This record gives sequence, C-alpha cells and structure tokens, in this order.
Amino acid sequence: MVDTTVAAPGLRQIGDSRFGQLAKKAAPGLSFVVPNKLGRVVSIYLDILQGKGSGTGWDMSGEAVADSSVLRGIVNPVILDGGANYGQWARALDAVLIGREATYFLFEPQRACQEALSQLNMQNVTVVEAALGEKPGEVVLSADVPGSAVASVYERHESYFGDVSAHHERVAMVTLDDTIIDHKIDRVDLLKLDIEGAELTALKGASKSLSSGVIRAVAFEFGSANIYSRTFFRDFWDLLTPFGFRFARVLPGGRLLHIKHYSEEHEHFRGVSNYLTRR
Repeated sequence: MVDTTVAAPGLRQIGDSRFGQLAKKAAPGLSFVVPNKLGRVVSIYLDILQGKGSGTGWDMSGEAVADSSVLRGIVNPVILDGGANYGQWARALDAVLIGREATYFLFEPQRACQEALSQLNMQNVTVVEAALGEKPGEVVLSADVPGSAVASVYERHESYFGDVSAHHERVAMVTLDDTIIDHKIDRVDLLKLDIEGAELTALKGASKSLSSGVIRAVAFEFGSANIYSRTFFRDFWDLLTPFGFRFARVLPGGRLLHIKHYSEEHEHFRGVSNYLTRR
C-alpha cells in the first residue's frame, strides 16, 4: 500500500497561523458565496479526490486494481464476494487476475440476480443464495426494484438514492463462519462486502474466522447506508484493528491512501467510500 497520509493540523493550529487569520477575516463574506450549487459540487469533487464518496461504481476497474493488491504472489486466491449482485465486481477483479485460477464464492440473496451469476463465464464459481449476517435465519430485503444494486436489510430513504423500499423480498441469511466451515475453506485471501449497511453484522458473523486468521483481507463499503444500520467507521476500526488489520481507503484510479490512525473525518456518509484492510 502507498502511504500518503499527512497528519491533519487541528482547527486551533490553523486558526493561529497567518493563513488562518486571513481565512477568518474572509469567512463572513465568503459564507454568502460558497453555500451554493457550485460550492457543493466543488466540495463533493474534493471529497472524491480523497476517495470519500467515490465508490458508487463509476470506477469499478480502479476498485478492482486496488483490491487485487492484497492478492499479489497468490497463484490460486480464494475470494468471497458478499453482495455479488450480477457479478460486476467479481468480473472486474477476474479481469485483473487474468492467468490465475481464482476460486470465487458469490453471496447473493436476490432471485433476480442468481441465475445470471450461475451463468458467469468464470471458472471455479460457487453461488451462495443467501444474505450475510451475524446469525443464520431469514430476513426481508428492501429495494427499489428486483435485482437492485442497493437492496438492503434496512429500509432506506436517503437523499442520495431516494426511496429504495418499494420492493420487498424474504431471503435466507447465513454467516461467514458457517459457510467457511460448510465449504471446508481453509483460507480467505480476500473478503469483499458490499451489502448496503450490513457489512459490520456480516463481520460479526465471521468472528471465528477473523480471530483464527482464516480471513486475510477485507474490502468493504462505508457510506449512506450505514446511517440506517447505525454503524460508524469507528465500529469497523475497533473490530478489525485488534486482529492486526491495517486500513486504506481506495482512491480514484485504484491508488490507496493508508490510514494509520482513526479520525472522525472518516465518518463520511455521502455516497459510498471503499476501504481495503489487510493483516
């Protein structure tokens, strides 16, 4: 991973600097100009350059390049894809891993997606027709339409996607620990979680696999859906760092911004940000 972390100075340090004094003097006038559509667009774009909110699928190839970095030197990687949808991420990653025989386990509870996954032109694919959670059972998915990329176990009404609760579907739920045992998986080189706010509960359902070292790297999304699951970036940090995982945020183009320390600035709920962790 490329470590491009720069320690952010505190607000007090900025305010005490010469630049800070000038900025405070200019603030009253600028406050009438900046909070408009142009200011909002600039703010969103600057966030995206830092990887905040840049994981909405518009740079899937860059995301796959970043995620593949944890698989270097592994000839036959084992990959678990939580929230496979129609296999977009799996296909992108497989294209990056060309020449290597990867084994994929694709978790997808939506019936509209399952047939398409079974017909993917990829080798060594097992489709697990269930959602991921902390405990096995059943759950109701909410979505805008069948097969939606934003289907969630939570009813969502955020401004970014609008109302995504028009369609409901009762599906099976499994845990990662049970699946790893059932399929006799001795290692997971990469676990990807894109399950619309339920990523933390899926990781809680993998407590044995995390503590034993079976799961070696985790790629997960964090963003607007976490408002509805009431989870914070801090929760992921506190869960994974005791197991020796190091964090990085995926930047546009597939570069990685290594995160050495937790900061409240990572609690970014606009859009979706992609994170990659590894031991």
